[in-house]
Amino acid sequence: MDKVSILCEKDKDLMFEFSRRSLGRVGNQSLLLGVLPFFSNYLDSNVKKEVDKDRLIIEEAAGAYTAGKPVCDLDLEDIFDKTKSIDRVFLNRLPLSSSFAVCYSDFADIRLQRIWRISKTVYAILKNWPDSASFTDAVRQTYTGNTFKAILADILHLYNQETRMLSKSLRLLPPFNRAAQKYAETLFQAMEEVTEDIAEQYARKIFGDEKVYA
Repeated sequence: MDKVSILCEKDKDLMFEFSRRSLGRVGNQSLLLGVLPFFSNYLDSNVKKEVDKDRLIIEEAAGAYTAGKPVCDLDLEDIFDKTKSIDRVFLNRLPLSSSFAVCYSDFADIRLQRIWRISKTVYAILKNWPDSASFTDAVRQTYTGNTFKAILADILHLYNQETRMLSKSLRLLPPFNRAAQKYAETLFQAMEEVTEDIAEQYARKIFGDEKVYA
């Protein structure tokens, strides 16, 4: 059983569903995409970037766990530096009419917090995941429904905050820049609104009839 691949696939499913639901919540504001034809590609690339970063974090944490390294000894700064290479691939794919002025100091603490939360979750689940058990069994053994929901929501809230800051760094040629900033703020609000619902939805998938409340 490739537990790392299972963790990565679960994360990927969550992130793409979260992106789809968030874009759907934007509603009429999505008309701005007609003014910003590249923006849908930007959003799609952004969530793929995040999935790639999450895979990196999961693989780093799982590798350290397998090597017997305690979670408190993880080098979060090193993992942070490795995520920057994924950012560079994303930035290089943006159209020439746009640019980013990324200042990592603006959101370093947020990304480090997210790396830490994902890593702790990976450790906790792997600790309670015998080879004969499923992912669902391992999560149920590790957390209560409400605790798992809270962890998912916390990780997504951190993602929302970082995405908002990165979007503010986006610069387009006039007159599209103001529209892009307006759309980015609208999208952030939609992501925040969706976060609790999707965290509960995914917790219920794991815990079934167990009550999962805010």
